[in-house]
Amino acid sequence: MAFRISENVEICKKQEGFLGSYYSGKVLAAVGINRYIVRYETRWAECKTRQLSEVVDADEVRPLPPATSRTNFSMSDKIDAYVNNAWRVAKVVQRLDDIRYLVRLDANGTEFQVPSHKLRIHLDWQDGRWVSPPNTNIIANRYVRMWVN
Repeated sequence: MAFRISENVEICKKQEGFLGSYYSGKVLAAVGINRYIVRYETRWAECKTRQLSEVVDADEVRPLPPATSRTNFSMSDKIDAYVNNAWRVAKVVQRLDDIRYLVRLDANGTEFQVPSHKLRIHLDWQDGRWVSPPNTNIIANRYVRMWVN
């Protein structure tokens, strides 16, 4: 998929420490046909005074996922949790109360208490469309079909 200059995207670096983390950013330029220069919204350059910009491979960039207002999740739902300035792939461990969930990050098993407004159903970007990953509950699959069709 080709992205436009200034398009808002998510970047998931394919290197240790970044796998399973989706950072919001903006496309600044295309570099040939397989790379982009992106500027992150929540990652900072070493000087800490400006947002980090870097060249990334095209397969590390995806469009923003469809917006959702879903706030009710079930145990073991595969979700993205907004933790430490990025969307991180996780699973719901427990519902703590009406608005908070205990989630476990897939990348390292760390658990966090996260409010429901910082959770979303996890979707994968494959072949130009959003799909539910395997082992996602049937309600999530119905939800994705609404956005893909």
